[in-house]
Amino acid sequence: MQGPLYLADDRGKVCSAKDLDYSTGCCTTGQQHYCDMCNKADSCCEVYEHCVSCCMAPENKPEERRKETSKAPNNKQSGFWADTFQYCLAICRTHGRSTSHENAYIGPRHHCFSKLGKPLLSPPLPAGSLDGVTVVLSAAGASCSTMCEQKGLVCSQKHLHLLNSCDRLREVLNCEAGCESEQHTATLPAAVDPEAPKASRPALCLVGKQDTSASAFTCDATENHMRRLCSCVKGPGTAGSPGGSAAGTATGVSQGQRAAGNQKAANSTPEQGGAGSAVAGADSADAHIADKSDAAGNNT
Repeated sequence: MQGPLYLADDRGKVCSAKDLDYSTGCCTTGQQHYCDMCNKADSCCEVYEHCVSCCMAPENKPEERRKETSKAPNNKQSGFWADTFQYCLAICRTHGRSTSHENAYIGPRHHCFSKLGKPLLSPPLPAGSLDGVTVVLSAAGASCSTMCEQKGLVCSQKHLHLLNSCDRLREVLNCEAGCESEQHTATLPAAVDPEAPKASRPALCLVGKQDTSASAFTCDATENHMRRLCSCVKGPGTAGSPGGSAAGTATGVSQGQRAAGNQKAANSTPEQGGAGSAVAGADSADAHIADKSDAAGNNT
């Protein structure tokens, strides 16, 4: 695969253009499975060819993932990639989850082969930070207390500050208008409803400054057009309390999960942070994260 500066061949070796054997299409020199310029925390790289090379490294299980990733999103009838090289060529291409405003990248490392498919902009949460916590995206104008109650849970004020990052918001929605940090208000972190008036900055995600005190986050605050990111736990007297037993991180919410007490979580992945947490939402479309194989149809 040839770019302006580098090439990656089907053995996972990356080299400069002058080191390519054009009769074989292989690099004559260079490093195989080159991951030095990629971030291990999110499996994202600044250079496309580096991403392809690193993706093919055995420790990243490209053969296993190739067999479970369809060419078209969520459509097994579209078939699967013929080999790990074709899979990594596709998965490393840029796509909507790594962009903001549809024409800008959310970070310089926008070539990713992780299941999350987007770079992390903040350090991952410590393991177990959200154990027993169900993360809920509220309806517009609703409080976290109300949303958690509708799920048969209670809002956990002590966990709210852990959700104060663009990474946590992007785990449950796309933040089409971008994600910005501003002076903390009681409703943050939150996303402006896409149907809000233009003056309210629809589809923009907002987080408070990183030095905001944990005590500044509240469960009861509301604001028009704001969809809050909430931390919910099982209340006293609930089966399995304290701590709950919600296992995994859900990336989609069905209509049936709107009923109280009917939370179901899918298997968690390290890239999605918050081990042991469940992610829900007021609308299934907001919580849905598409199959990463849709990267195949986009250009680098």
